[in-house]
Amino acid sequence: MESSAAAASSVTFYDFLDRMRNPASLDLVRSIKSFIVSSSFYAANPENDGKRVQEFYLTMEAAIREHPLWTGASEEEVDHAMEGLEKYVMTKLFSRTFASASEDSKIDHEISEKICLLQTFLKPEHLDIPAVLQNEASWLANPPQLHSNLKFIQLYRRQAKLVSEAAYYFTNLVSAKEFIVDLSAKSLSMDEIKFEESMQAARLTNKEMQTEASTTLLGQTDPSPTRILDENRDLSGGSNYPYMDAKAGELTIGDVERLLSLYKDVVTKYTNLRAAVRHHSLSKAGPPFPHSEGTSFSLTRPEGVNTKIDHQRGN
Repeated sequence: MESSAAAASSVTFYDFLDRMRNPASLDLVRSIKSFIVSSSFYAANPENDGKRVQEFYLTMEAAIREHPLWTGASEEEVDHAMEGLEKYVMTKLFSRTFASASEDSKIDHEISEKICLLQTFLKPEHLDIPAVLQNEASWLANPPQLHSNLKFIQLYRRQAKLVSEAAYYFTNLVSAKEFIVDLSAKSLSMDEIKFEESMQAARLTNKEMQTEASTTLLGQTDPSPTRILDENRDLSGGSNYPYMDAKAGELTIGDVERLLSLYKDVVTKYTNLRAAVRHHSLSKAGPPFPHSEGTSFSLTRPEGVNTKIDHQRGN
């Protein structure tokens, strides 16, 4: 179902780009160009930026409804156009609008760390969740940049889309995040002293596991060039990576803790790498609005990064 939704979103977006290739869309493209470029004229401010984006959505929706390219269009077609517009604009403004403040990154880290600690001892019964509703699998989730993602949706998702069922689920997710941020012994069916002891024990355990994982991965017990090269050989050549050749029956309880630590370390590094690669990609020229008959558009980001639409004819 997720793949179907992603495919539908892709079709919607490229249909929007196709319409923008039509020379008749020049007035719309100029409006988009003006809005994206004008963003660089203001100091980044999430709340103000959010208001400007929402106002732009409303203005553009009215313009699209009255535009010849959408004459006789159904509500669904107009909605598709707005979905395409939103995706395009927010792709161009992503580096300015997503986790751009150091405070956002700090909160993301604090929430992720707290969830990691709570996962070591918190059980469904501590939250008075009935056995019939308990789902251990969901207990393993620790979504990266939770705060920044929710803030981005709240400020920049079209408000017309944050209604009804979508609003219900989103509100619950925001509430869950706030609950985690403020969570203490008073929030749980747990003695306050036991809660603090459990949190402290979790911090010590995580610190020890991280140290052990670092020692294992970096070969600090034998930092000779031969050992380091051997541990970083290509997997196809037979490596000495921890547990690569191990079988399930050979693992011990102690191995489970080490594996969990290694897993978390890999996921953290992968998440950071993916974010860096995505940021690097988005800082380059985004998807163009190529027009037919010798007309084309290129995008450059404001403040020195590519987000500006330059029209080669009629501008």
